[in-house]
Amino acid sequence: MTLGQFAVAVGAPARWVQNAFQALGLPARYTEDLARRLSFARTVKTACGMPLRQAFPLAEEALARWPRHRTWELAGPDGVVRMTLDLERFLSDCSVRLSLARCRYAEKRRGRPPKTRRRGIAWAKWYGVDISLLEASLRLTPEQRLRRLDEAAEFFRKARMIR
Repeated sequence: MTLGQFAVAVGAPARWVQNAFQALGLPARYTEDLARRLSFARTVKTACGMPLRQAFPLAEEALARWPRHRTWELAGPDGVVRMTLDLERFLSDCSVRLSLARCRYAEKRRGRPPKTRRRGIAWAKWYGVDISLLEASLRLTPEQRLRRLDEAAEFFRKARMIR
């Protein structure tokens, strides 16, 4: 998995992923499990404002609960505040992003984008060539074109004899 694919799987820009790896001291290996954990930490961070270093260790414990428990809850120290994360919905969203990263992601090409080239008739029209005669000839049936070709050949045969 490349950095770009990993960023799509996490649901974050590539630069955010690099900064998160640096802040958490993670090795630069991009795996699906790590993408889920980092995505979980990012979700908790954005929803609650919890620092990433605090949210990341919670991800492993929360994701390990998955088949037995459908939700993950974190209560504040005094019990007044409680955060609940729907694991089914979260993992479904992660699966969609992982699939997108595997199947549809393409790295951006470096440099200037290639110029769009006009081909054939479009190029001739753009260049200023009058192609109305060519288009009219292409509308004829093959028999009509052969007849026209025979007439032109006969004309050139007669033109050579006159010399």
